[in-house]
Amino acid sequence: MESRPITNTQNLINSRDLFARIKWLEQELNYRCSDEYSEELKALKSFVENIQANASASTYEQGADLIRDSYFQEYAKAREESDAPDAPRAAFSPVDFNGIIYWLRHVS
Repeated sequence: MESRPITNTQNLINSRDLFARIKWLEQELNYRCSDEYSEELKALKSFVENIQANASASTYEQGADLIRDSYFQEYAKAREESDAPDAPRAAFSPVDFNGIIYWLRHVS
């Protein structure tokens, strides 16, 4: 079953989906050569390297959100409305994905 491509045009990327897509691409490339898959894998691995440079693995491997900068205000507003009043504030780190800034939501 093919997983959905992950690009820097998406407003929200979950780190679980990111790692699942990388694994899927690696498996597919073991069976056949595809320039499209190779380019996507290269971009996603670079994105993961940028994530690792900005955060420890424990802050994103559990399914942390990566929010596109242009979508961040809308995301934050929705979170404020849905979070309990006593919920701790989330921390965010900027991460580059092919020239587009995503904000990594740290998991506590």
